[in-house]
This record gives sequence, C-alpha cells and structure tokens, in this order.
Amino acid sequence: MKYQVNNIILKVLGLLLLAAAVLKGHELLTTPMANTDIWSNRYFLIFQVEFELALGIWLLSGLFRRAAWLVVLGCFTLFCCVTLYKGLTGAASCGCFGKVHVNPWVTLFAIDLPAVVSLLLFRPTLAKQDILNLTHWLGPRPTLAQFCVVFLLGLSAVAVSSPVLLLNEPKLATSKYEVLEPETWVGKELPIIDHIDIGEQLKTGNWLIMLYHYDCPDCIATIPKIEQMAREIQGNEGVLKFALIEVSPYTTYGPKGAGPVVGPNTPCILGKLDTSKEWFVTTPVVILVKTKKVIKSQEKYMPEKLAILSL
Repeated sequence: MKYQVNNIILKVLGLLLLAAAVLKGHELLTTPMANTDIWSNRYFLIFQVEFELALGIWLLSGLFRRAAWLVVLGCFTLFCCVTLYKGLTGAASCGCFGKVHVNPWVTLFAIDLPAVVSLLLFRPTLAKQDILNLTHWLGPRPTLAQFCVVFLLGLSAVAVSSPVLLLNEPKLATSKYEVLEPETWVGKELPIIDHIDIGEQLKTGNWLIMLYHYDCPDCIATIPKIEQMAREIQGNEGVLKFALIEVSPYTTYGPKGAGPVVGPNTPCILGKLDTSKEWFVTTPVVILVKTKKVIKSQEKYMPEKLAILSL
C-alpha cells in the first residue's frame, strides 16, 4: 500500500512539474523579462523550465524510484524556502506557473508543504544495512530499452525546448505591452508623459516623479522619504514639485487609486500610468524632470538632495 501511494505521489508531482515547465515556457515566449534579479532573469528561468521538464519526465517514467524520491524531496524543500521568502517579502506571485499568478502563501501551504510532508510520510522503504549502498538507493534497475526510451525522451524535450526559448525572446514593446527602461531616458523627454493621467501638469516646471506599485516593498520604504522631502520644500513648489505615479494593477484604496502606502494627507500629487497597455518596470523608479526632460533616473534609490537642488 505504501509503495503504491509513493508511486502515485511521484507521478502527481511529475505532472505538476511538467505543467509548471510548460506555463513558464509560454511566459518566456510571450512576455519580456525584467532581468533585474535572479527571479526575473531570463536564463535562470530557462534553466528552471528545463530542470522541471527533465525531472517531471523522470518521475512519470518510474525509473530509479528511490533516487527520484530523494531528488524531488530536495527540490520541493527548496521550493518551500523560495515561496516562504517571496511571501515574507510581499511578492504578488510565487512565479511557479508563468502568467498564472498564485500568491506565494497559497503555493506554500497548498502545494509545496503538502508535497514535502507526503513524500516524508510515504517514503521508499530501505533496510538499515542498505542506507550507504548506492545501488539500493537507485531502486530496481530498468531494462536497457526502458532506460534508453526515457533518456532519449528527456534529452529530446530539453534539446528542442532550449533553443526555442533562447532564440525567441519577446520584443520589448508592442501594442499590448512595453518594457520601461528608465536608465535610457536621461537627456530625453519623459516618454510616458502622455500615458500619465496628470501628464499635462508634468509638462511644465521641475518634478521629482516616483513610479510605484502598491504592493512593492521597496516602494513602501521609499514613499515616506519622498513625502518627507516634499514637506521640507513646501512653500517652494515653484522650485520643485513631487508626484507619485501608480503603475497598474492598481489598488482600490485611497484617492485616485493610491495604495494604503500613500496617506490621505500626502504633500505629493497623485497620478496613475494608464492601462492602454501592460507596463513592465521594476519599481520604485525615481525620476528628476525639468520641463519634460529627464535629468536623472534611478531605480530603488532616491537622487541625492544636492542633485535635486541643482535643478
């Protein structure tokens, strides 16, 4: 009975890994990556796809079941650590299923932890004297034909999918989406100004503009600093004005969709980037603008006060 349950668990996890690999692969072919950290790095995600694809095929094959159990146990234990980290840092999605966004806490408690517990409860039986014997850990040896079929199937899947993913990177801008690259804006007119609901106001004068997502931890830490700077300069709005621009998806709290991180008495002007297309940008982005022209642009860090005063 225990052997049968263990076999079912491995096959279910194999199907889950294949589904995750297909969904991630679809996202890589249709959605540009920010490449700002390891979680959004295209090459790391391609490695994930190939690893999950190969492991899923292995689990479904039933070959070397004890070794497969050990590898998948380590794999889902690592998944638990990653989803826990993402949950604690406020990530909106675990990133496990491509465009299908699932809250990290849901993934952790509905998939990853139950998988680890099930694998531990229904582990392969192994006599004490066989613990250090590698051949026993591999489990029953398959026939040469079985091994060759599974090996060639896995190799073919990886060999076909890898170049497809590597050579078909999505465009940075289409009519449906656009990847924003604020570091390239310096010296140019603010390219998104016509897509901001308060864009007409931003076309005159000097502005410190911050693009933010309501659920971005770095944004939550940076917005109070922007507000404090705005309070310190109150009465001199002719020198510099401050704007907080929310990037979709918007939260439903506060004026103009401003998130709970923006208080009702904020000294900053609030605005939103429109939904004419999907915008990909790593927030927060802090931009110094002088009469529509970008003077300085930084991700995650505010320009120094000296740089602001030099406007």
